[in-house]
Amino acid sequence: MRLADIRNTIEQSTNGDWHHIGCWGGGSGPSFHDRWERWGTLGGDELSKWSLDLESHGNILVNRENVALTIAWGITVEKGMTPDWNTFPDDRPVDYQVGDVFWNGALVDRHPLVSVDGGRVILPVPKPIYDKREGKTIVARYEVTRFERAFARLVHNAEPGEDFDRYYEDAGFVTVDNPA
Repeated sequence: MRLADIRNTIEQSTNGDWHHIGCWGGGSGPSFHDRWERWGTLGGDELSKWSLDLESHGNILVNRENVALTIAWGITVEKGMTPDWNTFPDDRPVDYQVGDVFWNGALVDRHPLVSVDGGRVILPVPKPIYDKREGKTIVARYEVTRFERAFARLVHNAEPGEDFDRYYEDAGFVTVDNPA
C-alpha cells in the first residue's frame, strides 16, 4: 500500500471505521509503541547519574476494514509550549505530542498534535505563514492541510469530548489542500 492510499483512507474515514483501544488508566495495558529516553544528572557515581524513562502512546485506533492500518498517539515531543493561537479559556502551556500511523506495525507517517483548553480538545499543530507588515515579519495565518485536520479530528473523536470543529474554528486555522 502506498502512503498516499493510507492517508486517503484515514482522511475519508469516520470514527465508526476504527476500533479504539485505550492504553492508560486502570485496567488498561501497554500500547507496545514506546519511546525510551536516557538522560543524565549531575553528580553521583557513574550508575546513579543516568536515568532511563519510558513513555508510551496512550491510545490506539485499529482500522476495522484492514487491521494492518493503525494509529497511535500520546507520546510527548515538546513540553511547555505557548502557541499564540491558544487563546482558549485554559491557556496554560501545552505539550506537543505525536500521532503515529503504522502499517503492519511499521511506522509510516507522523503528525504533531496538541491538547489544549485543559485537555478538552486535540488539535493539529498548524504551520505559521509569515508576512511582512510595516517592516516587521508577523504571522499572517496558521495553515493546516485537509489531511492534518481530518487526522486530528479522528484522534480527538476517538473518545467522547468537546466539539472538534468548534475549537478548530475558534483557533482560527485555515484549511488548505493537501500537497500534491
